[in-house]
Amino acid sequence: MLKQLMKTEIDGAASVELFQTSFGYAVRYGLEVNSNLRKQDAFDIYAASVRHAMACAGLELEAA
Repeated sequence: MLKQLMKTEIDGAASVELFQTSFGYAVRYGLEVNSNLRKQDAFDIYAASVRHAMACAGLELEAA
């Protein structure tokens, strides 16, 4: 089973994708793939990858 749960595309950066697999969860960011993850670990890696992609594209997050 391979089910895409989320995908983030940012102009000027590689896309970030989150999948549910038969073995847990996986995150793909550009050529990097992290697999066999627990849900929380996958969400953490996904969020960090999106922040990295935003920084690479010259976008900055506002302070909360």
